[in-house]
Amino acid sequence: MSPAVAHTQDTHHHSSEKPLIQCYKCGELCKGEVLRVQNKHFHLKCFTCKACGCDLAQGGFFMKNGEYLCMVDYQRMHGTRCNGCGDFVEGEVVTALGKTYHPACFTTVPGRRQGDLQREGLPVSILHRAHVSGTQGHPGLQQ
Repeated sequence: MSPAVAHTQDTHHHSSEKPLIQCYKCGELCKGEVLRVQNKHFHLKCFTCKACGCDLAQGGFFMKNGEYLCMVDYQRMHGTRCNGCGDFVEGEVVTALGKTYHPACFTTVPGRRQGDLQREGLPVSILHRAHVSGTQGHPGLQQ
């Protein structure tokens, strides 16, 4: 998840000072507290989830294709689901034949265990453990 930093913006502008800051979302000048996210500034009330509109200033968020999303909407729209239980996967996963599983779900698929795949003659190279991370709004498999 990405960090957000709150700042206080001085509303007085002198020629020797930095220019006034505009809110990235609404375009109005920021006064008082300003939220800076990845070099963009927002009014606290303007930093909301693109999908559901919930407040992102109080919790974590993801960024995908330039849009800020809460964790629930990010997973719903871009998350990876376990082929065993159907829940979203995060952290360590097992992939086999293009399908992704929680490690516990892969070993408990009815009638199959990891060793069974080898005994059935499937090449070991199709199995690999990976790590799925939702940080920076990009869940990806990293070996």
